[in-house]
Amino acid sequence: MTTQRKASMDGAGNRPAPKSKSDEARALERERHWRSVVAGFRAVISEMRRVTWPSREEWLSATAVVVGLVVVVALWTQLISFLLHVIGFAQ
Repeated sequence: MTTQRKASMDGAGNRPAPKSKSDEARALERERHWRSVVAGFRAVISEMRRVTWPSREEWLSATAVVVGLVVVVALWTQLISFLLHVIGFAQ
């Protein structure tokens, strides 16, 4: 035995009508949540279009500075470790 479902009044088309008030409330909450997620993504896309991206030269120079600082800190840490071993504070 098949039952025909009523078309919902909000024009949702093929979405089945909720069975009870709690089902309807959950469906509305899911729809609100989905709309907020979509609005969030649209806001992110809008903000990304406004970003002033660095030029290739700026990007390369900033990368060189970061790599250089990483090397300096690594060498400094290695030097401190070596000196601590030499004077006997570290095993």
